[in-house]
Amino acid sequence: MTEKALKKQIVSLLQIGWRGRLIKIGYDETEKELKKGRKGFLIIATDIAERTKRNILRLKDFEYYQLFTKEEIGKYLGKKEVGIIFVPLNKFGLKLKGLIAQYKELERR
Repeated sequence: MTEKALKKQIVSLLQIGWRGRLIKIGYDETEKELKKGRKGFLIIATDIAERTKRNILRLKDFEYYQLFTKEEIGKYLGKKEVGIIFVPLNKFGLKLKGLIAQYKELERR
């Protein structure tokens, strides 16, 4: 699968996840999920403030992927800017995680 096709699938899944309330967006919502001890992973914008990233990861050493800019994520989800997304480790989350891993692998080449 091409990088472009993978990106399209990732964006599509993020949109489905947001509409279906499967994912949480923003620092506060993510923080709530982490404090509840929910299992999942984070998508962190590539241009997020280093301090914000450090603060959220301090709550729990979480697996995360840096993907897209805050503006791009916001545009995909119909928001202004989104810096952090919490994705639960359920069937949906595992599918998204697999696509992101493939995308990151292609990006590294």
